[in-house]
Parts: sequence; structure tokens; C-alpha cells
Amino acid sequence: MAEGNELLKVMDNPLDSVFNEIEESSKEEDSTKSVNEDNVEQNSSPCSFEAAIALMESMEYKNEMPANLSGGILVDHIYAVSPHDLNVFLFAPNSKFRKDLEALQGTTNAKESPWAWKSEDMSCLTRVVAYTKAATKLVKAVNTTEEQTYIRVTKEEFCVHLNIGIPEIPFSNTFKMEMLYKIMPGGLSSGEVSSKLVVSWGIVFIQRTIMKSFIVRGIRQGIKESFDQFCNLLAQNFKVI
Repeated sequence: MAEGNELLKVMDNPLDSVFNEIEESSKEEDSTKSVNEDNVEQNSSPCSFEAAIALMESMEYKNEMPANLSGGILVDHIYAVSPHDLNVFLFAPNSKFRKDLEALQGTTNAKESPWAWKSEDMSCLTRVVAYTKAATKLVKAVNTTEEQTYIRVTKEEFCVHLNIGIPEIPFSNTFKMEMLYKIMPGGLSSGEVSSKLVVSWGIVFIQRTIMKSFIVRGIRQGIKESFDQFCNLLAQNFKVI
């Protein structure tokens, strides 16, 4: 039960269990940071964000809006803003909202690659965002990467899938974490311009582990706290209906 004891210690602070825990030497930190920076720079076909979104909107074939991920719903609110403007607000390069959220959460070393066509596939727009989650009183900061990919774009609907890598947390080699952002018309009977934002999350285990339930519980607790801050900040920018 050595691994059980290790994870039980992590669960004393659920947020730490998601973003921090494994002590590492400064050499290892530098190595991980270098890997993150390489990931951010790997896309070879950068493009104008607005032009790329417009091109995807114009394409005849579009993926269907996917179902929410199985881990649960983190955000489900209607905001007084158009779907297009909310999409730009959240995902445009150098988004002020992202920077404000990073400042609120103590995130550092943030770096984002340009949006790019994945492997020259002009129906798959993607980028990598890397950052360091803030340290707590007990543990060091931890590096994180997000591979963000648009999987549906219309004039009124947007869907972005995130593959999230946090290699420094315990048992990170046993699972993959993902999130799904869905932006849709608010559908208000008044006809008021609005957007419905739904964010869900999921975890896929790629190796068997007896610690599965503890891992899921810790991640759920940590991301809930993070998205409480996300929702509070977003509500300062757009009225919640």
C-alpha cells in the first residue's frame, strides 16, 4: 500500500493533488519547462485566429456537437453576450480574460503557441498552452500543458476540446485528463442575444490502478475550485442570465 499512503497524503488538500505534489530538483524543473516550451512551439502552420474561425464557419461539413464528458459539468450558465464574442473572449490569442485568470490563480510562466492547422488539415484548428500552477504553502509549483482543439465551429456554435497534461502529479502516467468547452445560443424567449457556456471534464485511465477512485476524487475537487474562480471572473465581464 505504498502508493495508497502517498495518495492519501495528497488528498488532504485536493487542489494540491491536482496541480502539485511531487518534489523535484531544480534540474528536473528546468527539464520539464523545456519540454513544455518545445510543445508550445511544435505547430508549424500558424494562422490568423479570426480568419481561421471564419474559414471553419464557411465549411460545408461540420462535426456534430459532442456530448458532455463523463466526469461532470463544471460550468452551465447563460451570459448576455453573443456566441461569437464569447468564443473570441475566451480563446483569442493573448486573451485578457486568460491573463486576468492567471493573475487571480497565481499562474506563472504562461506561454501559448499560435492557433494552427493540425498537420495541414484545415478543418482542425489547434494550439498548445503551457503554464505553471501556483505553489502552495506545502508543495512546489507544477507545470501543465493544454492541447486545445476546435472540433466544431459554426456561426453560432463553438466547441473546443482540451487534452491536459500534468506529468508531475502522482500516478499521472495512469490516466489522461480532458475538458470540453461548448458555446451555444442562449435560446432566450425574449430574443435577447445570449450564449450558453457548458464546460465538462473527463478522465480516461490508460493503466490499471487501485487508486482510481482517489485520483478521480482529488481531480474533481481541484478543478471545481479552479472553475469557481473562472465563473466568478467571467460574471464580472458578462451578465449571467
